Amino acid sequence: QVWAWGHTGHRVVGEIAEKYLTRSSKESVKKLLNGQSLAQVSDWADQIKSDPENWKHTFNWHWSDWPDSQAEYNPETSSGQLIQAIEKQKLVIRDPKSSSLEKAQALKFLVHLIGDLHMPLHVGNGKDRGGNNCRVTFHGKVTNLHRLWDSEMIQFTSLSFTELSQFLDRTTREARTILGQGDVLQWAKESKNIRLKLYPEGMLPLSDLDYCNRDLQVPEERLPKLGYNYSYQFLPIAKQRMLEAGVRLAKTINELF
Repeated sequence: QVWAWGHTGHRVVGEIAEKYLTRSSKESVKKLLNGQSLAQVSDWADQIKSDPENWKHTFNWHWSDWPDSQAEYNPETSSGQLIQAIEKQKLVIRDPKSSSLEKAQALKFLVHLIGDLHMPLHVGNGKDRGGNNCRVTFHGKVTNLHRLWDSEMIQFTSLSFTELSQFLDRTTREARTILGQGDVLQWAKESKNIRLKLYPEGMLPLSDLDYCNRDLQVPEERLPKLGYNYSYQFLPIAKQRMLEAGVRLAKTINELF
């Protein structure tokens, strides 16, 4: 699985964004989504993975590869299309020839994919499937680095998405203006720069990471043991990325509508 933030994290992004829509944007969004909130539709793009007959062509929209060795993003070498897919949804919404259904689906994708973009492991290194291959233990339970970031570290807080969004969003208008700066490519590069820091210390370089090698059956006792210290170090980063995603999603929607 290559889901980002899990249900809670994606709903946090939608909940924060909804607060900062302009009046006209709120009206347009409400009409397109038949009254549903951004939080409600935030995981639709994951739900449709259960219908591969109709949606298989979108499965690689959820990530992009940006290797550590590449200073600039190269879409030709990326197996995923996350960066391109976000721009594509914006074009669909702007196109006067798009139907209401097409615009609604594009908006649902946009809510989800901007969330994905801000989860650092969704701008992957092209080697370990966004950390899905990297087995670790978290509080004694075997998991993988991607699952730890998309849901388990957030779930460990025992906060609902409404509580988490309220706790995160204490920003001033000036701070939100600063957070909203940049474009999709710059936001992706932020994730790339954060990504390498997430791998447990003492386990680099990545090419030598036994616990990220699917062909090796590394015993559980040799896996990186992560717990309170890891959460203390990285949960603030995860929270910051969710906040940035929410603010930037609102900015994007306001510009589109």
